[in-house]
Amino acid sequence: MAYITTIDVLGITPKEYRAILDEMGVELRPEPGIYLHLTAPIEGGYRVVEVWDHREGFEAFMQTRLAPAAAAIGLNREIKVTIEPLYNIFAPRLEELPPLVEDAFLRPNAPIPA
Repeated sequence: MAYITTIDVLGITPKEYRAILDEMGVELRPEPGIYLHLTAPIEGGYRVVEVWDHREGFEAFMQTRLAPAAAAIGLNREIKVTIEPLYNIFAPRLEELPPLVEDAFLRPNAPIPA
């Protein structure tokens, strides 16, 4: 069964968000169990929503990649994690997603907003 994970990270800046992604190397070496990663600003930080093939894969990722990367760059922020089973997925314009990636604010090598 697939799972939807949500991580609300409070107090994180765009520069720190980019740094943690770069430290983990997830865009160049994605974790085998992840299908999708989306990030949106929320009041006081960012919300990360992901689709994973198994809950255990996400939990292992948190321990083996996210936690060590956060420690390596000195990032210690309040986070709230939820993990829920995927009940439905609807993607009628899936083939149109690549240009959205190219326009994302915090994509690799993009200028980081202040």
